[in-house]
Amino acid sequence: MEPIVRKLPFEGVRVADLSMMWAGPYATKLLAELGAEVLKIESPSAWDNIRTLIAFPDQAEPWNSSYYFNTYNRAKKSVTLDLAQVRGRAVFLELLAHCDVLIENYRADVLDKLGLSYDVLRAANPQLVIVSMAGFGKTGADRALVGFGPVIEMMSGLTSLTGYVDDDVSYKCGVSYGDPVAGVAAAGAVAMGLLQRRRRGVAPIVDLAQREVAATFAGGAFVAAHRDPAVRHHGNRHPAGAIAPRGVYRCLDEARHRDTGAYALIAGREADEQWIAVSALDDGQWAELAALIGRPEWAALPLTERVARHDELDGAISAWAAPLEAGEAVAELRDRGVAAARVLDMVAIHDDAQLRARGFWIDLPHPNMPEGWVQPGPSWRFVEADTAPKVRAPLFGEHTRAVLSELLGYDEATLDALAAEAVIADAPINPGVG
Repeated sequence: MEPIVRKLPFEGVRVADLSMMWAGPYATKLLAELGAEVLKIESPSAWDNIRTLIAFPDQAEPWNSSYYFNTYNRAKKSVTLDLAQVRGRAVFLELLAHCDVLIENYRADVLDKLGLSYDVLRAANPQLVIVSMAGFGKTGADRALVGFGPVIEMMSGLTSLTGYVDDDVSYKCGVSYGDPVAGVAAAGAVAMGLLQRRRRGVAPIVDLAQREVAATFAGGAFVAAHRDPAVRHHGNRHPAGAIAPRGVYRCLDEARHRDTGAYALIAGREADEQWIAVSALDDGQWAELAALIGRPEWAALPLTERVARHDELDGAISAWAAPLEAGEAVAELRDRGVAAARVLDMVAIHDDAQLRARGFWIDLPHPNMPEGWVQPGPSWRFVEADTAPKVRAPLFGEHTRAVLSELLGYDEATLDALAAEAVIADAPINPGVG
């Protein structure tokens, strides 16, 4: 189909991005992928610590070599400004006059302590949409607390819902789940703010608490807790017993030979466990599953009995799956109409045929990253437009001089003076921190 959408939704929108770590940078990554010009603003002496997390080994500039940073900050421009200095704050306020959006995920009191309260920001640009995403919001007894993803997940109540059957031990998920969901919510808040500004002529200030965003993902658990305050873990079992059997089952282990590039981080094992997820969604699927695993005498078991004998059924399915390759097992199950899929780990997902067919993995060559390193594609696509990112993540301070020259008219002498005062820089002042 020939592209007929000539512009992405946020083309022409400029975002001043003060965010760090994951939640905020994820939000602004989404905005950049949708066409916004995102200015990632970092202090030369207090920069985004994520820059050196999971860095590509043996690099002279580890702050430019992080898989993590370079994935979540692609398509942005790097501008350095020390907001702790009077001159740095003055330049920043000048810059805001040319921006549409400011997004930040500092602790709630940081902007005020820097002398950049909402009143000051609004004075610099009355039409500035401001999204603050402190971990616990700008008000309340917990406002001064620092909120990281694992803490957010635990204090949102989500962790209490995760655990094995009949086990009162709670488990967090494998990633900092509170971060990306807060990032999606913040991107939505920006869109809402820009829409309100267009319709009503008023640019809102959004106080987005990451903890509250995560709590909304508990869904029906709030209703269940109101009815029965006892928290029960269901593991992979259906909480209402409406599906049985339902679980994950181990298949034949798979040898791995990944030992280069990004895979080096998880290499070193001769084989990895392979699992499949299986659910008998109705009596018909159960009858097919029972026949496949060699237990045709179980085909007529009603749901109530299947729930009561779930452990026994799990054992039989596990015995059937154990000698099979995961892909083979899934194919046999699907051929019989049984709901099944592989449980993909972070290595296998790179080779997933569906993702590759859709062009999900993209290659953005970067001077400090290994050749062939790929990143996940954009979260949203337009059928009638090419939305694949074309621009790699920026080097530290790569665009500072160009942005300050083009937007503020600064000449080289002024920029050199700012560099001499460490208001701007093209490398971190304290590169050992991070």
